[in-house]
Parts: sequence; structure tokens; C-alpha cells
Amino acid sequence: DSFSKELKINFLAVDFDCTILSIHTGGRWHGTHQELLQHVRPYFPPLLERALKERISVAIVTFSPQVDLVRSVLDSHLGHEASRKIPIRAGGQFSYNGGGMRDGKQAHMASAVEELETTGVEITKATSLLIDDDGKNVRTALRDGVRAIWLNPDQPDQLLTDIARLV
Repeated sequence: DSFSKELKINFLAVDFDCTILSIHTGGRWHGTHQELLQHVRPYFPPLLERALKERISVAIVTFSPQVDLVRSVLDSHLGHEASRKIPIRAGGQFSYNGGGMRDGKQAHMASAVEELETTGVEITKATSLLIDDDGKNVRTALRDGVRAIWLNPDQPDQLLTDIARLV
């Protein structure tokens, strides 16, 4: 079945700490990216690969300032070519000059959408999905008209079931 058609999305925004990762780096990871790989939740690489294969635009939206670390983790799991298709919006290291909401991860997502739309894809709030472990970011997205799923850090394996429920 087609992920994009069933969910009616063409943009997937995913948090990094406590979402893709099973731990929170606090934006201060001092180890290598190889050491961090053991903390990647096993279902995320296939989920991101499937999204990209189905031409769903993907972005990483995180408050962590460690862009190079996030990129290295993506490179290791997805390969350099696929990883480069994924904008990373981290900390305050991005620009967004639009008039949309800036709370939560909304500005991160909007900035990534601005970049992705230069490739000809048209992304709207209705065709977007945020996955985040922070309930406040999820509620903010929902309030702004963006679909969002809370990844419960105590039941992370529930995520795929929660995604299926969106259909």
C-alpha cells in the first residue's frame, strides 16, 4: 500500500532527540556519531526510507544545535544521497521569514518547506505530518492545522500503530 496516498501526506517532519533517538542528547552529545547509532529506534530508518521512496518530503526538526551530528546519523542509516534530500532544521540555525506560527516546531517545519518547495513540490499544512516526543510541540502543530503524532517515550513501539490509525 502507498504510504503517501493512504495518509494523504507529502511532508513528514520528525524530531531527533527522544524520537528518532531513544535518548535525549540535550544538544550536547560529546561522543561520536557511531556511538549514537545504537540509540536510533530501529523502525525509523525504514520509515524514512519508505517515505523518501514514495516521494514524501522529509525534514528533521530539532531544538538540538548539533546539525553535523544529525546529518552523520542520517548518512549512516540512509546513505549520503538519501540523507542529502532531508533538510535539517536545528536550534536557531535556520531562517524563516514567513508569517506563519513560530511556536513549537512550526517555524522549523515552515523553513524546511520553503526549501523543499524549490524542487517543485507543493506542501500544505493539510499534507504535513509531525512526529515528536514533546506533547507541547504536537499540540502546537495540531492547533496550527498540521497533523501530528505524539511518540510516547514510554511506549515508542506504539508509533507505527498510531500512524496506521491516521488512515
